[in-house]
Amino acid sequence: MDLQPAPASNGVAVLIPAYKPDNNFIELITKLRELGVSVWAVNDGSGAEFDDIFRQARQLGAVVLTHPENRGKGCALKTGLRALIEADERLDGVVTADADGQHTVDDILSVAAAMRDRPGALVLGVRDFAGNVPLKSRFGNGVTRFVYMLVTGVRCRDTQTGLRGLPRAAWGELADIEGDRYEYEMNMLLRLRDINCPLVQIPIRTIYLNQNKGSHFNAVRDAMRIYSVILRFAASSLASFAADYLIYLILLGAGWAVWGAYALARVLSGSMNFYLNRNWVFHKRGGWGAIARYAALWAAQLAVGAWLSHIFSDGNARIGRWIKLPIDSILFLLSYLAQRELVFNNRFMNDKK
Repeated sequence: MDLQPAPASNGVAVLIPAYKPDNNFIELITKLRELGVSVWAVNDGSGAEFDDIFRQARQLGAVVLTHPENRGKGCALKTGLRALIEADERLDGVVTADADGQHTVDDILSVAAAMRDRPGALVLGVRDFAGNVPLKSRFGNGVTRFVYMLVTGVRCRDTQTGLRGLPRAAWGELADIEGDRYEYEMNMLLRLRDINCPLVQIPIRTIYLNQNKGSHFNAVRDAMRIYSVILRFAASSLASFAADYLIYLILLGAGWAVWGAYALARVLSGSMNFYLNRNWVFHKRGGWGAIARYAALWAAQLAVGAWLSHIFSDGNARIGRWIKLPIDSILFLLSYLAQRELVFNNRFMNDKK
């Protein structure tokens, strides 16, 4: 493995994860090297039939790191970051770019320039998805933007862009983020608050070659990974609801009064929900402060839900049986937003453990 990169251009290198690349990969490296840009590429288990392409990349002066088997784009990016940290090049940052020809040299240089203007920020090259864009790409990115805004409260115009400027100060944190495939890039955005990294977005061209047939993104599997946070929250809420109802029925069967069974079931299921959300959904470890905030939210949600159920059912048990579903659905969304912003938000995580 060649570990002698050419001098970096303006303190920024380019990192390219590559899995079974074509000539677009070589053309991109050629143009970057002609400008004196330091290029690092990761062969993510492409196989022996692609050895010649990576040999050409080395001959052009790129550093080529190799995974013996395919481990995913996220893993390839982290391998590149760790190698850059170990090499200790005098770089201010690195720009990640895809190997399939979607990112032009001009756009890569624009991201590099934005990094120099905003040191310490994560710079995204964002597309506007105008013109001839494959429907699945337009729809998928739109849904992901909405989910990301729901999860974080941050408006990001292109959550799936692979053209990113990563500041050197954040390399260590970024190299430790979980996720080995496409979900890694979403996890990176989800961790921005935790690592105190501002987000900068600059427009780039929207390019899809051959209707994006060269993409290795799996619309079902990789989308599920990307949406995992909101899905985990839904699963946590569903499990807590099931536990709440089961405990309620058991206590009633044991002869408890209705109000007592209802109250104890809510306390136990609420404790379960807090534990799941803190340790599984939001990955925080807030202490007594988080517990107090969650308890206040839980009590408010219980009071509002009971009051709305009473108002809209007007004491009619038949209406009361079905009115709970829309009320709880609305409270589910509001509860998620409140937990994200107030209970498990990073700015509150100085609570004693």
